[in-house]
This record gives sequence, structure tokens and C-alpha cells, in this order.
Amino acid sequence: MAAALGEDALTRVSANAAETFTDAYYVALTSARGSLASYYVPKTVLPSGKLLPQISYNGTVLSDPDDFASSYTTQMPFTFFEVQSINAHVLNPALAPLDQTAKPKEQEANMSVLVQVSGYVRLIERKDGPMRAFSDTLVLVPNKEEAGAKGKDKTGEGKSWLIQNQNFRFVV
Repeated sequence: MAAALGEDALTRVSANAAETFTDAYYVALTSARGSLASYYVPKTVLPSGKLLPQISYNGTVLSDPDDFASSYTTQMPFTFFEVQSINAHVLNPALAPLDQTAKPKEQEANMSVLVQVSGYVRLIERKDGPMRAFSDTLVLVPNKEEAGAKGKDKTGEGKSWLIQNQNFRFVV
């Protein structure tokens, strides 16, 4: 069997995934709302009957990325997110069994990452207005689609990570 990734590699991969993903995602929430659905795994019904992705956005539960994107685009006023902290941990270091010849890059693309984000969001007004605190917990999984497929970003490459589960809350 291939040697498992060490703690340093797991930490590096989870930190890079969290930072890269959140940088793009919170910009999309503000200024690229039409691309929001591409940040989530495709709608899937598991054999157990559970729906993916699981999205809980301030108490509203959705499992369809297109429904989330549509409701966010039509119901949310202007938003400006200021991320204050990002915390990432490998949730599952081996989503699927890999054979003995698996390279480190294959192992890095075979894990799920738990990401906790907190910060402030300004609603309604672009430059003035109160900032409300928020907390967002994401489970990211590797994008199994080829580069250039669904989830295409500005560079023409597919996103490396997609949201499988999300729990977003405004903090009172």
C-alpha cells in the first residue's frame, strides 16, 4: 500500500484548499452570484436517501445548488464579506480506497476538509452601514469532474474543491 500522507502534508493541503476556495467563494457571494451553484457538488441522492449537498443558510435548508443560488440572488441585498479567520482540518483523509501505486497528488485529492470561517458581512449599502458577524462551516470535497467541466472558473480550469455541506449563520 502507498505510504499515507504525513500530518504536515495533510495540514498543507487542507490550509491551501480552505484559503483558495474561500477567497473565490466569498467574492462570488458579492459580485459573481451567477456562478454560486458551481461551488457546490451536483445535486445527488445517496443510496441512504440523503440528499447532497446539504445547505443550511441562516436556518433555511436546501439541497439544490441552483435553488440556493436563485434564492440568494433574488432575496439577498448587496453583500460585502470581510473574512476574519479561516480554520481548516482534514475531516476524512481517505474518501475512497486507493491502490498501492497511488501518488501523493492522488491522495491529496481523496480527502474531505472541514473549514470554519468567521468574519463580518455588510448588507444593503456598499460602503456604509453596519457590519454583521457571520459564521460559516463548510465540508469541502475534491471536484471529481475534469478541468473545464462544470465549475469552470475565470482561468478556464475546474474548481479543485466543492461544498458538500454548509451551515451559514449570521451571529446575533
